[in-house]
Amino acid sequence: MDETSDEPPTSAVLLDNCHFSQVIFNDVEKFYVPGGDITCYYTLTNNIAPRGKDWVGIFRVGWKTTREYYTFMWAPLPSGVSGHVAVISFC
Repeated sequence: MDETSDEPPTSAVLLDNCHFSQVIFNDVEKFYVPGGDITCYYTLTNNIAPRGKDWVGIFRVGWKTTREYYTFMWAPLPSGVSGHVAVISFC
């Protein structure tokens, strides 16, 4: 994988053991206005190790693969505080 790419990784990482809800998205709206700003609030649990290439993507309804993202932003690395709510704004 090219570490200098501006595109997000598009493959899944298989986990040795499964913990659901490793990333919890908070205050998700039922719908978003096309062309409007979206602010994404999420919490990382203790079951996930953040990495520098983590990203949050916006997908159209019915997407099938991670290559079908509409847009994305790189996720900032957390300050080390578990349970901290992170924020990404898509403007």
